[in-house]
Amino acid sequence: MIRGIRKSVLWGLGLALAALAASALLTFRNIEAIARKEALIVHTHQVLDGLNLTLSIVKDAETGMRGFLLTGEERYLEPYDRASAGIEEQLSIVNALVIDSPSQAKRLQSLQAKVEARLAFLAQGIAARRGDGAAAGQEHVRQGLGKRAMDEIRVDVAEMIAVEQALLERRAADAQTIYGTAYATMFVTTAVGVLLVSGVLALALRETAEQATQAEELEQRVRQRTVELNEANDALNVSNRELEQFASVASHDLQEPLRKIEAFGDRLKTRSAEQLDERGHDYLARMLQSALRMRTLINDLLTFSRVTSKTQPMQPISLKEIAEAVAGDLEGRLQQEGGQILIGELPAIQGDPLQMRQLLQNLIGNGLKFHRPGVAPVVRVAARMLQNGANNPVCELTIADNGIGFEEIYLDRIFDVFQRLHGRSEYEGTGMGLAICRKIVERHGGEITATSKPNEGARFFVTLPAKQRDKESHA
Repeated sequence: MIRGIRKSVLWGLGLALAALAASALLTFRNIEAIARKEALIVHTHQVLDGLNLTLSIVKDAETGMRGFLLTGEERYLEPYDRASAGIEEQLSIVNALVIDSPSQAKRLQSLQAKVEARLAFLAQGIAARRGDGAAAGQEHVRQGLGKRAMDEIRVDVAEMIAVEQALLERRAADAQTIYGTAYATMFVTTAVGVLLVSGVLALALRETAEQATQAEELEQRVRQRTVELNEANDALNVSNRELEQFASVASHDLQEPLRKIEAFGDRLKTRSAEQLDERGHDYLARMLQSALRMRTLINDLLTFSRVTSKTQPMQPISLKEIAEAVAGDLEGRLQQEGGQILIGELPAIQGDPLQMRQLLQNLIGNGLKFHRPGVAPVVRVAARMLQNGANNPVCELTIADNGIGFEEIYLDRIFDVFQRLHGRSEYEGTGMGLAICRKIVERHGGEITATSKPNEGARFFVTLPAKQRDKESHA
């Protein structure tokens, strides 16, 4: 009886040992198979990363080229230079990864040829911009060859990515199957199962604790960010109130003593003119001129501050009608200078009518004011509609003149307040006109820029959405 029990125990122990050995062998083989599949999955991810990085490099090169074409500044070519230097190495890396797939290797050869062609096209655009100026570079882009080449590159990359994604899904499915087999094998023996459950439980508890810690840290960051946003909003409200207070002071407290200066100056000029010598008349004229300049400056500051504080609702407006009205207001200056204002076909958009009139008044007025000596000023106003890809057309308004122009290195400076490129003795003004223009354009969700050369006139470009998302969205 005892011997029989012992024999059963021995047989049971042997079977248990055999089952444990078989389980260990199967587990080992499953681990090897999993390692192979994981290596293949990692390899596929490397190919996907390489393809995405290749496309990103080409996009960076294109972005750098466009920035250079727009501004002419060499610093915008840094992404292009990095792309040109690194694209060959990147393609070599991808080639080494897909060498085991003849179809992918063939696709990569086609992609490499198109990438090289695309970089050559970008180099041509850069050369055109350097050699012939902004117009030549922009014409190079408008040909559309670069876009078609880039679309072909995207198609090739998308095809290769699709192949790799399908391969990744198959390998992931195979790996999942092997995982299932491995798990089933692991549960053959109770001891191994207990150890695995214990290990998994320990890891789960650890992960839960880490997640709780991370959640608390995230919540703290959210609270801190909320406090910072509230503080920034409070600061903005204070700034707006200060701006309104400034407008009130400028319109009342500053103008009141100015009116007295002008009034007493006029009285002195009328009643005591005979008692003043030549120097006295000069002092009086300078005082009145300074008062007039101060009044102009105050009015310009008020106009600048009221771009956002004193607004009208956005509504449909005709740019052509506004431009013609501005031309009528400038009729006296046109007759005095013998100039012309040529207005093309202008579309209707949504905007603030008074601010749009102010915008055109400043830009057209500058074209007449900054004319070359002995040359009659000519200002041309034109527009065209562009698609921005967001289902909302954009109006590109162009105001070009034949005046004195300016160096484009001062492009950013001319849109700042109180910035003048010429002295008051040469051209009148306070240096606020273009700053007001930029603020009006930004309130309408648009952009303003310019191109120019000395003694070759200036061309201002204003882009405005045809429809405003919200009548106060840009206030």
